[in-house]
Amino acid sequence: MKTVECWGIYELSLTADTSGMGNPFAQSFRAIVEGPGAAHRVDGFYSGGDVFKIRYMPCEEGVHKVSVKSDISSLNDMTDEFTVLPPSKGNHGPAVVRGTRFGYADGSRLFIAGTTAYVWHHRPAEVRDQSLKSFTKYGFNKIRMLFFPKHYTGGYGAIDISYEPPCYPFEGKPGAFDFYKPNPTYFDEFEDRLRELKTRDIFADVILFHPYDFGHWSIDSGMDEDGALFYVKYLIARIACFSNVWWSLANEYDIKMLDKEHMVVGWDVRDWDVIGEFIKARDPSGHPISCHNIPFGRIYPNRPWLSHVSYQHPDTYTLMGELLSTYQKPVINDEYQYEGNTQDDWGNTSGETELERHWRSVMAGGYATHGEAFIRSNNRDIFWAYGGDMIGKSPLRIAFLRKIVGKVPLDEMTRDYVNSDAQHYYSLRRGYDRYLIFMRDDLPGKKLWIGDWEKPRDGLRYVAATYDVWNCKKVKEEVVTAKDGIPITKWTAVILKKL
Repeated sequence: MKTVECWGIYELSLTADTSGMGNPFAQSFRAIVEGPGAAHRVDGFYSGGDVFKIRYMPCEEGVHKVSVKSDISSLNDMTDEFTVLPPSKGNHGPAVVRGTRFGYADGSRLFIAGTTAYVWHHRPAEVRDQSLKSFTKYGFNKIRMLFFPKHYTGGYGAIDISYEPPCYPFEGKPGAFDFYKPNPTYFDEFEDRLRELKTRDIFADVILFHPYDFGHWSIDSGMDEDGALFYVKYLIARIACFSNVWWSLANEYDIKMLDKEHMVVGWDVRDWDVIGEFIKARDPSGHPISCHNIPFGRIYPNRPWLSHVSYQHPDTYTLMGELLSTYQKPVINDEYQYEGNTQDDWGNTSGETELERHWRSVMAGGYATHGEAFIRSNNRDIFWAYGGDMIGKSPLRIAFLRKIVGKVPLDEMTRDYVNSDAQHYYSLRRGYDRYLIFMRDDLPGKKLWIGDWEKPRDGLRYVAATYDVWNCKKVKEEVVTAKDGIPITKWTAVILKKL
């Protein structure tokens, strides 16, 4: 009997004569997978030639039975069995939502620190390798990446995003694609990138639709709602089996293109609720689902299918807190503007501001996604789009941030309003025994006062570990008392543990 580890990938490959079949992509082909505790409907897919496949990510150990149902007579009622073994070391499973926090399916803690490289997967192998090294070097564990290629030139200063992917996602040619005939080669290549990320414990935040085509390929603009669901169904069948997949319905879902050059905010670009409900119903793995806005549009309203909030805005603290309170779900500021040197404000943030905004998101109780948009003298391959090597000031310091928050029970901590002014200093605490404090500025003579003010504080002592978060080093570790207070100094993080 076949064996698959828990949260691994089970695949059943079958063959059927496709001559005279019509469109093999449109054939009904699915399976019921029954495990010890549950049964799931799993859509299959046509992968080219005479090959049809079923893929599934098992979430429980034990024997599983597979029953194929299809309009293709030679495949209908075929069966298979496989045994799911315990997960291997380091396999924590997919991301799951726990209240307003993320975790791994096995119960392990998961802190999301993402970055953006929209079309890194379309670049030559040497550039892709540089991208993977950059993701790993700086500890980024979620990559926002488009499924469709991206194109625009002109009107954006020196930015030139012009290239052709190695192949197209559908049969046909630009402006005349057949959206009911996916190109398996394109999907194969994308899956290879998912595997490369998975080996590095990195999630792929897969963006399904975007407006950045401007008529060059006419993929998004040429696809009607039926075609959109057909494409989404096919993609789910192929990649929902990957434990490192997230679904993002769109990048800036509310951009409505009037023509190749003009846009407005339009919330009805697609029926996003239909797409969101479709994914939730069809994805047997239950991956996270979000829908990303443009900052002068509106953050997507709360919906049952929406697992978490993905928003874009430079306010990573006050607005973050409002969204956490309103939605009662995890919140990620997936674009708080990029560190870079473009002429537009979305891409010319300083490294200091980038780091401060990332810290503020954490101290508000949420998560954030970094981005880099440097235009180089002889290289327009901006990391935010193409990947490659990061050159900004913030990545190393965000990696240090991740190390610091790994030292505290972050998921059990709440905002400490007494020691947060939402501008110069911020504090999280678990009861009064653990604190995480971030200070952005020097405030000479001012201190933070820790401990429970409803009880006598004489003799209340803490081990205080102090970090320089700009120079990425531990400064000191000492015992302090509640009466000492914590001096407010710039670019400082302090972890307090009650003795």
